[in-house]
Amino acid sequence: MDSPRTAVVLVGQNPTPALLSSLTLPADRLLLLGSDGTLPVAHRVARAVERLAGRASVRVASVGPDPHDFGPVTDTLAAFHRDNGGEPWFLDYTGGTKVMSVAAALFHERALPPDRHPRAPRWRHYLDAQRDILRTADGSHPGRPVVGDGVDLRTLAGIHGARWLDDRDPEPVRLFVQGGKQALLARFPDMSPAVRRGVVAEGRVLSHLLRHTRRHRGTEVLGPRQVADPLHPGGAVADFDAVVRYRHRVLCVEAKSRPDDVVARAGWTVTKARRVFGGAVQVLFVHSGPAVPGLRDRVTAYNPALSARSVHVWSLDDLLARLTSFEEVRKAFFPGLGAPPRRGGGARTPAPPEPPPDGAEPPERHPGPGDGPLLVTSLGGSRMGTLTAVHAHRPADTLVLPSRQSVLSGVREAAARTLHAAENPGADRPEAAELKEGGYRDRVRFTPEPVDGSDTEAVTGVARRWIAEQRSGGAAAPVVVDITTGTKAMSLGLALAARRSGACVTYQLGRRRTVVCMTHGPVPLRGRAAVDWPLLLPGYSPLTGPLAEWACGEARDQVDADLLDAARDALVRAAGGPVGVWADASLGHPVECLSAQERPSLVLTFDDRAVGLAAPGWSRRRTPGGGAHPVGRGAWAQSVFSATLLLNTGCDVAGTVVALTRPGGDVSRAVELVDWITQTEGEGRGRHARIGFGEPLRPLVAVASPEDLPDLFDTDVTLL
Repeated sequence: MDSPRTAVVLVGQNPTPALLSSLTLPADRLLLLGSDGTLPVAHRVARAVERLAGRASVRVASVGPDPHDFGPVTDTLAAFHRDNGGEPWFLDYTGGTKVMSVAAALFHERALPPDRHPRAPRWRHYLDAQRDILRTADGSHPGRPVVGDGVDLRTLAGIHGARWLDDRDPEPVRLFVQGGKQALLARFPDMSPAVRRGVVAEGRVLSHLLRHTRRHRGTEVLGPRQVADPLHPGGAVADFDAVVRYRHRVLCVEAKSRPDDVVARAGWTVTKARRVFGGAVQVLFVHSGPAVPGLRDRVTAYNPALSARSVHVWSLDDLLARLTSFEEVRKAFFPGLGAPPRRGGGARTPAPPEPPPDGAEPPERHPGPGDGPLLVTSLGGSRMGTLTAVHAHRPADTLVLPSRQSVLSGVREAAARTLHAAENPGADRPEAAELKEGGYRDRVRFTPEPVDGSDTEAVTGVARRWIAEQRSGGAAAPVVVDITTGTKAMSLGLALAARRSGACVTYQLGRRRTVVCMTHGPVPLRGRAAVDWPLLLPGYSPLTGPLAEWACGEARDQVDADLLDAARDALVRAAGGPVGVWADASLGHPVECLSAQERPSLVLTFDDRAVGLAAPGWSRRRTPGGGAHPVGRGAWAQSVFSATLLLNTGCDVAGTVVALTRPGGDVSRAVELVDWITQTEGEGRGRHARIGFGEPLRPLVAVASPEDLPDLFDTDVTLL
């Protein structure tokens, strides 16, 4: 019977997709495949699957220490396929790195060819998080609705390495929920009015949510919970006023008696919710009293990452009046989960047929910059990978596939300028007219319409048709397909197009400054890309003098300008080449600077590398002209992570953040919280830590003073 009994599920840092796929795929045996760095995550998923599904066999394996290397991924799966007797197997490639996903999907296609296994495309899956189905490589297949039987809040927290403190269920809130304000006052007659207001606010929200969810299958509501601190037994690392689950999605609730507290606490609340529950979490802030006009906009202005899609701000009056049934709760916070999945995972526009596979094989050697290859790549959230792909391959012609979320502005000219600099080393920066006259702009083009970033087949068709058109005149130029940027579905679509067109598939390794070809292995980079930094660093301006003199007075409460200047000066002195210095433009504005701690204050650029320097203050103003308030350790750690996310958006793996703080106080606890948020577990700490690249979401925290900087600021970043 040609039906798999075994499934391979890739595991990355976010374990929820792996858990859902493992519970959904109808297999008796399960292999969870991660890398050395994600083995702890894979083992947590394995324990959850064994408990919930009772699988006969659940194994965990690693592709090795480097999840960005095609070879070990393919070799690991080849060994598994042999051990499985060549029998068919399911694959879910949602988790893991992009290289792991692409290598696994390509191997699955090759190991189970359609002439022997015509249903094999239906056995290759990835999770469509918008509609909660496992989409297949067969576009006519409706996909598999995800199964979450038995998954509860404890399970979802557990696979993320978090657990509740069971003895921290606050009695006051429980009393209010059970007996109202009268029961609360009878048990705690001496409770202060301020504390009582907070308990009542939490209790009213919790009571309302319980009333409308308790009788519905797949729902769970918990009152106040604290998350155990992994470093301090008996201590807490985070807390939530209430937690709601519908199926596998989670809503963390924070109740505030004062509206202004929402703005100040929003970032830290969202960060800890995502750390405990991953990407399938939303956050609801409820403040007492009527709605406050513009409050949601103030939250976004403070931290643009707190989008309306995943962060909700409601008044208690609105909550009580508008949410009067379970269906209204579901529609407000869990949209899309009530509708049946669409056939094929969503409506598709019929695409022109692909040209038939041409049977070509990749060239015997990888085409170098002097071969004038054709380049196909995509445009992801960061534009950096597209620019460095153009630099690495020096193409004669380039097709860039954007998705609907891609930012196209300025990319074509920046890519043309990168080409010009690569082919004319030492030349002055060209003007737009020179780029056009020299034909550089004509060598970079976009598809007429954006592609669907989740539709692998559509991406494959677009790329293959362009390659065929370029070859229609008999041209024999080699083709390189770079999969570094864009979604996993886009990268896989490009890789499939390359396989069917005899092209090389490449991926850029930021840590090693190398391009890896799936056929030919590592290919060293020539020189450094000329990056149009103003394009990648919107909101930043060149800075020539000290930040402490340029920043306005209000900014001094938000960031430590003197410490930032000292770190900047040290890195500039250590550099063996030119350094660009860019300052957060909001630091010069008395109102806009009130959110400056959420961004790197300085970004130092070294050719195609960027180091962000952040030093969030320990006291901050919340309003123009208002007094300075002390900052909690969680809020400080969250600001570091927010700055890290912002630099990552522009620079991806070419950027890294160093966060600075002065010694004294409880700095060690704030550093522990940064480690907990980023799951770094104290890696690279101490006087001998070094700046590095390749892990852009893991900031380096340095305890320093202007007169005593650690060794890491002696690094010549131009050599990295």
